[in-house]
Order: sequence, then structure tokens, then C-alpha cells
Amino acid sequence: MPRKLLTALLSVTLAAGLVACGSVEEDEDDAGTAADGPSASSSVFPVTVKHKFGATRITEAPERVVVIGGGGTDDIDALYALGITPVGISKDPFSKDGIYPWLKDRVDTERTTLLDTVNGVDFEKVAALQPDLILATADFQLDKEYENLAAVAPTIGYETTWGAQPWQEHVRVVGKAVGKPDEAEKVVAATEAAIEDVKTAHPGLDGRTYTLSIGNTPAKIYTIASEDDFAAKLMGELGLRLAPSITGIKTVSGSPTGELSFEQLDKLDGDLVVIAFTTKDLQRAFESSALVKSMSAVKKGNYLVTDVETISQLRSPSALGIPWALDNLESAFAGFDR
Repeated sequence: MPRKLLTALLSVTLAAGLVACGSVEEDEDDAGTAADGPSASSSVFPVTVKHKFGATRITEAPERVVVIGGGGTDDIDALYALGITPVGISKDPFSKDGIYPWLKDRVDTERTTLLDTVNGVDFEKVAALQPDLILATADFQLDKEYENLAAVAPTIGYETTWGAQPWQEHVRVVGKAVGKPDEAEKVVAATEAAIEDVKTAHPGLDGRTYTLSIGNTPAKIYTIASEDDFAAKLMGELGLRLAPSITGIKTVSGSPTGELSFEQLDKLDGDLVVIAFTTKDLQRAFESSALVKSMSAVKKGNYLVTDVETISQLRSPSALGIPWALDNLESAFAGFDR
């Protein structure tokens, strides 16, 4: 992937208030009966999902669902967790095979077409999949693409602004759209239980401070600087809190992301320091800094280099991705059990 494109994608991930979705509201004609069993019940239809671009009415259980958007995998995760195989999904721009790592055992490319939507949607390719529902709540270009998508099939967009609502709401919206509201609640409960299991397994995290950052630009680090960030909320559920040294730093375009120069790297110190780099050169430059070498977290071995997809998943958490991302931090969490 070209460096400029990679940087642009990461900037979207870093600057976002994180992925939003449509709201769950009852249609006047909704039967109000939950779906039973593994398949959608016709008794729940019709349903209407209201969002920024209008109100999408779904009259019967969709059979060919396409998911558009590289700003998060909430809709994709929700579909697979609900036992639904989409006919097309936006591919992961950071992996060679285009499949998000936590979905590698679920995505069958013989049944699901991987769509390259980084540079915009190929509407003819989407139309060729003959969708009867398009989920596009994670499409950060949806303001430019909604009209054309909606001309192909009923399309659900984000509720107010891209990047505003939690993963639980995504699951519930998808659950309603496909006629499985009760199953959606079970998916939410299962993921929340997985988070609680991590907290229970690592009581030593309670009250500890941390920083969570990414290095994708020379001589600059981007880090979570607000407890309003979805990653901060997720880490907070484990008992962790942001290091006080970063909660007042300069943020990017009013987002929860802070920006630090290499002269300010000491602000990243905490009980736990987690960071991802887009290149080995950026990692070497960071780790050669005297300020980094003197961090208490580095000296104590509580410094973890992870991958970009883990940071992105934490910042834009989804039902199936959350357990995967937390598992990638397991070695760091275990360090506080001693």
C-alpha cells in the first residue's frame, strides 16, 4: 500500500470519535416480536432504522447483505456473530489477504466478495452482488456515497456523525435490520462477559495507568489523550486509567487523539506503555530516544509493541474483535499479576 494512502487511513482512525451507526427505533408497523432460533422471523418485519441520511425501511429478512466502509468492522462482526454470511464486505486495507485477523476463521472468500473501498466504492461491483441490504455505518465517505448506494439497495448509514456510537449499538442495529434482535442482545452480553473475564483474570490492572499510541509519522507520536475515546472506555472497564501526563496535551482536530513531538516522549510514561508502529524504522527511532529508555515502564518491562490492527480495533471496538485485541495485550496484562 502506498505510504501516503496508509498514512491517510491511519489518520482517519486516529482522528475519529469512532464508528457510529443508525439508531434502533420501532417502525409504526413493526410487529415487535423477537426472532426465534437461528433464522430471522418474518414476524419482526417490517422494520425501520433511522439514520443521518433518512429512514431505511426493511420489509423482509435480507438474504444478500453487503457491508461498506473501512472505518470499522462493527457491522461485519455483528453479521458473523449472528450467523449471517454477507455477500460482500470492505476488505482490511492493512492485511495482505484483505481479511481482518480476528475474522480469518469466519470469512469464506468463495461466498463473500472482498471489496476495495479505500479509494471509494465501485458501485457497479456492489450492484453486481445483488444486495437486498447495504450496511454502511462505518463508511467515513458516506456523505458522498450514500445516494448511489441507496440506489442499489436499502442502505443504513450512521446516526448523526461518523464515529459517535459504541459497538453495542452497532450490534443492536444490525440485529434489528436482519430480524434477530434477541440474538443481538446475546452477542452483546457474550462480548461484555469476555471483557469481564479479562478483568477478573488480571486484578493487578485495577488503578494502573497506561498510554496507548501509534507511530506512523517521523518524529511524532499520536496517543489517546481523553477518557472519551472508545479505547480508553474499554481499558477503563479493566480498571486501567490514562496516565495523567497525557490528558491535557494538544489534540488533533478536537478528537480524543493527542499529538507529541519526540521532545515530549516522557509524557507517554505510565505503569503500562502500549504502542504500534507502521515501520521498523519508526520503531527504531522511537526506541533510540533517551526519553524512552528512561521510562519506568520500559525499565520494568511493561512496554509492549503491538500491531496497527490491534490499536485500531481498540479504538474502534467490535463484537468479535474485542476479545482478539485484548488477547494481544495478554502478555502486558500478565505483568501486573506478579
